[in-house]
Amino acid sequence: KANAVITIVPYSGVYDGDEHGISGTAVGVETPTPADLNALLNLGDKFTNVPGGAPHWTFAGNDNYNAAEGDSTVTITKADATIVVTPYSVTYDGNAHTAVGTATGAKGEALAGLDLSGTTHTDAGTYNGDAWTFTDVTGNYKDASGTVNDAIAKANAVITIVPYSGVYDG
Repeated sequence: KANAVITIVPYSGVYDGDEHGISGTAVGVETPTPADLNALLNLGDKFTNVPGGAPHWTFAGNDNYNAAEGDSTVTITKADATIVVTPYSVTYDGNAHTAVGTATGAKGEALAGLDLSGTTHTDAGTYNGDAWTFTDVTGNYKDASGTVNDAIAKANAVITIVPYSGVYDG
């Protein structure tokens, strides 16, 4: 029996929510046209999440070719979440105000872990550099942080003047 010419290609990429596995080919030694032996090649497990894994591949062999096997790698690295934080610019009303935001994943899904508490204010003022953070809970996204500029304008007081009218009494 001969050894087939087996080419295994590891996978490496950024998390995208899809399954990924290794790729490969198996061909015979015949010349000038080698036999296509891909049907005898099993490429092993596929992986979706960071960090990936180590699929075990096998080549079944046949009457003319020896069986073979080995291990390869699927490397999946963390992706950047799409984070949008919208600052506020309001007039003082006595209520606490917080910037609004979203963290979105590779498939358009909402992600937990966006903390906007550093953008909360009640009193009038200009708040440049209010901090927000994103801490991924899935393990598939990079943590992130940033700042926004928020503002609460002074309100006009409601002033009521009541005139006095009466007889002089000293």
